[in-house]
Amino acid sequence: MSEVKEIKNKFVNHIALLGKQWGLGEPAGRVWGLLLFENKSLTQSEIAKECNYSLSLVSPSLTILEKWGLIATMEKRGREKLYKATMSFLEAFEKILRNFMELNIEPIIELLSEAKDKETKKRMQKLLNEYKKTSVLSKFFLGLIKAKKTLSLEQLKKVLGEGESIAL
Repeated sequence: MSEVKEIKNKFVNHIALLGKQWGLGEPAGRVWGLLLFENKSLTQSEIAKECNYSLSLVSPSLTILEKWGLIATMEKRGREKLYKATMSFLEAFEKILRNFMELNIEPIIELLSEAKDKETKKRMQKLLNEYKKTSVLSKFFLGLIKAKKTLSLEQLKKVLGEGESIAL
């Protein structure tokens, strides 16, 4: 097996696991990983062959990925549609993090902030502070992701102290 093929297989497998963790499903993650790696349009048949999946497994995966905006139909080759990754890994991570904040962290902050009784507020303060820290750090991280459009990797490393860990 060539080195490129070996790296491709490992990359696609990693993205498949991420797809499962992110709630997309492992097959959708594998399809997205393939399209990210190839960086070109592929038909459903080509995707099925490369992923060693049936067409009936690839079809719902493509639907999920299109719904999330991770891929799009680019054109047709004969009767088959061509699919291509439209969102980079970092852009997808940003979207997942935003969704996580909106659906999980912000509602908990709101819930913990609703306490009216002085004793209840006192008991909730430690939890509330943890979730507020999570919110602030996530917003900071989202800002860095947004800055990636204007900063090079080297500039980003400098912003973060050249890769040194930041003590909080």
